[in-house]
Amino acid sequence: MFAPTDDPSPFGLRQATHDDFVFAEALTRTNMGGYYERHHLIWRADLFLASWRESENFILEVDGEAIGVLRLTEEGDSLHIRDVQIAAGHRRHGAGTYLLETSHRWARERGLRETQLRVFVDNPAARLYLRMGYRLVGPRLAQLGAIRHMARPV
Repeated sequence: MFAPTDDPSPFGLRQATHDDFVFAEALTRTNMGGYYERHHLIWRADLFLASWRESENFILEVDGEAIGVLRLTEEGDSLHIRDVQIAAGHRRHGAGTYLLETSHRWARERGLRETQLRVFVDNPAARLYLRMGYRLVGPRLAQLGAIRHMARPV
C-alpha cells in the first residue's frame, strides 16, 4: 500500500474507500466514453469493478472536493498506472502532472524500475506522457490498434 503524499500542493490525495467507487467509475466512464465509442468498444462495469478490487485506488481532491482518480497496480518490477482521471473543469491545472509525479516517486520508493500505462492513440493526454518521459513500447492489449502501451524508467 502506498502512503498518500505530504508534499505542499493545492491537491490532496487520499486512499479511496468503498464509498468512492461510484464516483470513480462514473468519472472514468464519462472521461473514456468518447474513446470507447470512437474505437467501437463497450464499457464493462464488471471489468471495471474487478480492476478496482485488484488496484490501489486513490482520490484526488482540491479543497475537499473529489476531482480525480488514480489507480495503480504493481506488476513485476513495474508500477502500472491503470487510470489517471481528472474531472472536466479541473484539467490543464497540473492535476495530471501531480498524479504522475507522485506515481513516479512511489515507484522509486518501492524499488521498481519503471512506470507504465496505456493510452488511446487519440487521447491528448499522450502528449503529457511524452513530455514526462514516457515512450511507446508497442501495442499491448490493443484492439484495432487503438491503444498504445507506454513506459518510462523511474
